[in-house]
Amino acid sequence: MAKKDNNQNRFRWKMKLVYGMALLLGVMCCLKILHLVIFQRSIFEGSSERCLDKTEENWKDSPLAHDTTCNCFVINNDVKPIRGEIFDDQGRLLSGNFTVFDVTVDGTRLQPKVKQIGKIKTVNDTIYCGNGRNISRNGEPAKVNALIQELAEAFYQHFHYRFPNKSVTFYKQQFTKAIKDCKNVFILGSNITKETQWVTAADTAFIKTLPLLGRKKQSVLNCSQATVRINPYGEMARRTIGLYTDNQKFGVENAFNSYLYGENGSRKYVVYNRARIPLGDYVEPTEGYNVHTTINLEMQNIVHNELQKTLISSMAEWGCAVVMETATGEIKAIANLTRDEKNENVYRDGVHNYLLTAMVEPGSTFKLASLLAYLENVKDDTTRIYPVMAHTFSVPNRSGTRVNKYFKVDKPGHAEEQGKPIDVFQRSSNVGIASMIFDVYSYYGYKQYLNKIDSMFITTSFSTQLGKVNAPAIKRNAKDFHSYYNACFGAGFSMTPVQTLVYYNAVANGGKMILPLFVKYITNQEDTIERFEAEVINEQFCKPSTISRARKYLEAVVYGDHGTARGYRDPAFRFAGKTGTRDIWNEALGQYDYHKNSVSFCGYFPADKPKYTCLVFMYNVPQKSYVAVGVFARIAKAILNSASYGAVQSIDQSKEKTLPAVPFLQPAQLQTILTDWQIPMKVPSGSPYVTVFRDNNNQPQLKSVNFDSKQPVPNVMNMLASDAVYELSRKGYKTRLVGRGIVRRTEVDAATKTVTLYLSN
Repeated sequence: MAKKDNNQNRFRWKMKLVYGMALLLGVMCCLKILHLVIFQRSIFEGSSERCLDKTEENWKDSPLAHDTTCNCFVINNDVKPIRGEIFDDQGRLLSGNFTVFDVTVDGTRLQPKVKQIGKIKTVNDTIYCGNGRNISRNGEPAKVNALIQELAEAFYQHFHYRFPNKSVTFYKQQFTKAIKDCKNVFILGSNITKETQWVTAADTAFIKTLPLLGRKKQSVLNCSQATVRINPYGEMARRTIGLYTDNQKFGVENAFNSYLYGENGSRKYVVYNRARIPLGDYVEPTEGYNVHTTINLEMQNIVHNELQKTLISSMAEWGCAVVMETATGEIKAIANLTRDEKNENVYRDGVHNYLLTAMVEPGSTFKLASLLAYLENVKDDTTRIYPVMAHTFSVPNRSGTRVNKYFKVDKPGHAEEQGKPIDVFQRSSNVGIASMIFDVYSYYGYKQYLNKIDSMFITTSFSTQLGKVNAPAIKRNAKDFHSYYNACFGAGFSMTPVQTLVYYNAVANGGKMILPLFVKYITNQEDTIERFEAEVINEQFCKPSTISRARKYLEAVVYGDHGTARGYRDPAFRFAGKTGTRDIWNEALGQYDYHKNSVSFCGYFPADKPKYTCLVFMYNVPQKSYVAVGVFARIAKAILNSASYGAVQSIDQSKEKTLPAVPFLQPAQLQTILTDWQIPMKVPSGSPYVTVFRDNNNQPQLKSVNFDSKQPVPNVMNMLASDAVYELSRKGYKTRLVGRGIVRRTEVDAATKTVTLYLSN
């Protein structure tokens, strides 16, 4: 009995000890909480005198900044906003945000589980693959190897087109480390600068269907994500759209970064003894605004493809082509293509913006500037006669004591001929155009000639939305005959192609000279923030009579009996412009290389009522300017014959606006049309595309398209080429376009993952 009482007493004392310790711990916790709340609250709020606030401007002047014992800091972490997106003139995405992933397998979670109950120790080495498939690591080594082989082959089959340097052996080694050695292993990483090596959400969805990697409970798969910029239409207008990264800043992305970036949010933290404690001060980031460009994807596709085909056939070093809406200055299409150093048949858009920055000799396209300077001072140009093709210029010296003779010939072997100014211009005679200028401004009137061209803003600098354009590098104080003579036809000095485009457009625009416009307006999620219009350089840069006569000269280049562009005259449509060919200066030899040319054509179409002005320039080709005329003519025909141009004409001419039948149309694009045309129709939802069709009463009807974007190869039949390219690029396919219009037939090359789209109207 006594023994039992002793045990009870001993138990009571133990319980009292436990209760006492718990009470003591609770009291100590309460005291610590009171101490923190009363005495150290200011530290964790960041307001203590012992805390260095690094969010203040002059924090470096604080004594605490030099106190090595200070262990309390207030810091501010920026929260980056979602970057705005860039659209074409119809609201289609040109540059947007895209999520990519890096794939890691955390093999540490596959380590055998060890349990010990008393002296009994058990080890669970089972690998749980999901769907009831379980493998014993030590008991079934063959099945473990089979799992590794299965995963390696699945990754190789799915990714080897995008990651050709990753072999089955590589994947097998990585999965062996993860599964057998239980290590955290990096499998694949997205190359942010290379779209063909991105791991997308579709890829991670595939990975999660694989054994072991698809487990939700205690998952071993880690897919860390990053946001990159995507260009759904690949190379088209990439240099103009641009980039904004740490290493590359150019194009619309750079020029409008202040709009696209948005505003950083912020969150304050207190760092105390390395502990990071968030404060209540949190500012939400402001999303970036969206930029709506003047680019039209259909026209861009035409310009890009026509220029690229000719560059390849001519083996040119580079080329640019641009289409500008004459009345508004809007750039509807622009291509800046450079030959790839590794593959001579590949041209890429994104290296240089040749239109704005390439300083090249303009060649004979500059003869329009000389013609304008001539016509401004000549009332009757129909009765004058000038030498053509060859002539000996007799130039007296300034004192009149001696006459210097200079023989000039356009082409070796030609004798001197005579012709009217319009004959000189259509035949592109250097001798003739110089004779016209000397007749009006004299042999010593070089400065007066330059002053006249300057007064028409042809040789001045200006700024565009994408940056400053430098003034032509023309000799200003030259006193020798040759510099004056060469300047008359665009030789011996350099200027950018865009300056040629601007004054040609002014002639097409009745004398109103405007700068090119690349961006129309800025929007947020709800409204338009800012609109832009082309800057007017001069309302009438030369006399209306001069413009009227000059346009006849430009038409004669195409339709005259000796016009240098007469090979591309077409009764179906009329265009006007001027050819240009210049030999390329060889710095090493100190002379012109007569086997290498820069060729160009600048003009407008239709000739009677100009809608668009177009410039084509190609550098380092063996041919003459007729190849540039060919590109211009094909671009002009395609644009005039395109459905988009027909729709524009019908809208302008019809009071009642009705929807045409369209097999595939994006809902956002359709909603914009309905709103602008004030058509009371509701856009159906549930599909990324909508079709417009006519019912039995010939009335337009709308319905969602049964489009399955989850198919391995999306069915893009009857889509616009731009939409088809976008959908296929999302699945990692390259595309090749044949023809123009909508998709009528497709061919899939599984080996190269390339889809050929056959198009027709």
